[in-house]
Amino acid sequence: MRRGAWQVGLLFHLLAACAVGQLPDDDAKAAEEQAVVARALAGALQDPDVEVRRSAVLSLGRIGAGAEPATSALVTALKDSDVDVRGPAAVALGRIGPKAAGAVPGLIELLKDSDHDVRGAAALALARIGSPAATAVPALLELTGQEDKQNQVFARCALAILDSKPDPHVSALAAALADKNIEVRSAAAYALGELGPKAKSAVAALKDALKDDDAGVRLGAAQALAEIGPNAKPAVAALAAALRDADPDVREAAATALGEIGPDAEGAVGALTDAVKDPEVGVRGAAISALAEIGPAARSATSALTQALKDENVDVRRAAALALGQIEQAGSDTE
Repeated sequence: MRRGAWQVGLLFHLLAACAVGQLPDDDAKAAEEQAVVARALAGALQDPDVEVRRSAVLSLGRIGAGAEPATSALVTALKDSDVDVRGPAAVALGRIGPKAAGAVPGLIELLKDSDHDVRGAAALALARIGSPAATAVPALLELTGQEDKQNQVFARCALAILDSKPDPHVSALAAALADKNIEVRSAAAYALGELGPKAKSAVAALKDALKDDDAGVRLGAAQALAEIGPNAKPAVAALAAALRDADPDVREAAATALGEIGPDAEGAVGALTDAVKDPEVGVRGAAISALAEIGPAARSATSALTQALKDENVDVRRAAALALGQIEQAGSDTE
């Protein structure tokens, strides 16, 4: 396992990306299976072979909240001699969420780790644990005073959730979107996405970030606007323009964000209609879903959606069929 695999996740959907392979939360049998697997992997965290420990901790991160039975073992792993065990252990604890409250002291200690990425993972894990991690506020404030700007960003993300006065932290994250360092800008976009609607005051900065020279930053900005949802209405025109971005991931994220904004994204109907013919299937599907969310104001897209019923991709055809019904039903309901 190459060093760096989990750091990529740290910057771009650090915790959410681990959801791949996660079993349904509402399935009792699946939950039982998760618990059995989590306990087995907890034991593997004590294996003398570092590669086994690395694999086990990454797997626990993928299990997510179902890894709760391994909490104690993951707390112990925060002190592992290997950085590629310590960092993912923090990630896994963050994915467990508030039920990992017992890990807070260990994560606070990890904010002083010698490794830059491990410190960032600890800060974001504390953010995901939420209110039970309120005791981490002094240590996180201390982290904002360090020279490492990327870790400052992750600390601000946690503080925006845990501190009783979040606004200064959101403002700091918005300002970081203009930093000269690409990694700092990417981290800021991701962090604002983690905050969701709480980051609504950063919409203007995120709108500007959609024009960043780096595709990763543009992607993070679009994803953050999607998480903010209807409050991101001021970014509709910028998101519509992003549907023409050279990067297909950015285009798809922009379409998704417009769908999350919903009916207030009416001004993007024309651009979304064009995106229904995008060469990338993911973009076409996201554009169709967005038009459906906009509702009756998207009736001008009916012709394009009808054509999409003949798309080569079955998922796109299904989305188009559903969207046509949604738009027409929504329209009839308002008449």
